[in-house]
Amino acid sequence: MKKWMTGLLVSLMLCLIPLIGALAWKGTITASSLNMRASNSTESKVVRVLKKGASVEVISSKGSWYKIKFGGNTGYVAKKYVKKGSSESSSKSESSSRSDSSSKSSSGKAGDPCSPGDSGAAVKAVQKKLKSLGYYSGSVDGDYGNGTKSAVKAFQKANGLTANGVANSKTISKMNSSGAKKSSSGSSGSGGGGSSGLKTESLNWFKHPDRIPHHAKFQVKDIKTGKVFNVKRWTGSNHADCEPATARDTSIMKSIYGHWSWKRRPILVKYNGRVYAASMNGMPHGTGTIKNNNFDGHFCIHFTGSKTHGSKKVDSAHQNCVKTALKHSW
Repeated sequence: MKKWMTGLLVSLMLCLIPLIGALAWKGTITASSLNMRASNSTESKVVRVLKKGASVEVISSKGSWYKIKFGGNTGYVAKKYVKKGSSESSSKSESSSRSDSSSKSSSGKAGDPCSPGDSGAAVKAVQKKLKSLGYYSGSVDGDYGNGTKSAVKAFQKANGLTANGVANSKTISKMNSSGAKKSSSGSSGSGGGGSSGLKTESLNWFKHPDRIPHHAKFQVKDIKTGKVFNVKRWTGSNHADCEPATARDTSIMKSIYGHWSWKRRPILVKYNGRVYAASMNGMPHGTGTIKNNNFDGHFCIHFTGSKTHGSKKVDSAHQNCVKTALKHSW
């Protein structure tokens, strides 16, 4: 009896194998440029960039994602950019998908279209172009976050395009044209001295907590010395807990104080083309997240109405520095 049952199960499995294989089907990429990711999430690593017309093998479906095979790689793409059936130009698209993105990103021009949540060479190329035009002041890290989205929207608005924050083909074409308008606020490069033409604003911390979101990268300018360094916001609810972005930024910050200190100093914060009056202390404390920046922990940046974490009260020394900073411009 057992032998009979075993034989039946084996026979059934052999019959099912062709059926399982038949579940896979050929699809064609419909987007001009589509990120193929390691898992079914926009936060996942980009395995490669697929061109329009590329033929892929769809293995399975999960939510709004397809698991696919392409050019020896397995990954995930959004369902809405895949249609059933293969394209005659698929082989050409497959062989050129890697070389196209790398050559465009290094040419000094924005390359393939991309959108919030994307990452990779196409995003880096857009960030570089926006930085050269004065719209982007963040790190060229290849991550299409809030900073990049805001910079794209500012460019689109200034150049008469639909300001949706998506670097679509029309936006890319305009960026690369000779008629692309530069930011009226000038270059986004760091450095003290001079005026950028940006009005210094008061940022009410509890009314607009999303103005500088967690993990945002921005610049800090010390009022008294004019020195500028790069910062990343880590966390904090009553105020912003921040870290110098690199060891060089830590060195600049320490040179401002001479030695680490809890002393409050008036500063300007430049983020997404806007300048805010603020106050900082210069003492590493608590936990940090950035490795190799030579800063053991984080430091605090206060804005209008922000409070300390310990007392949960408004700190008068910080608020006096914020008022002082309001009288200065970047």
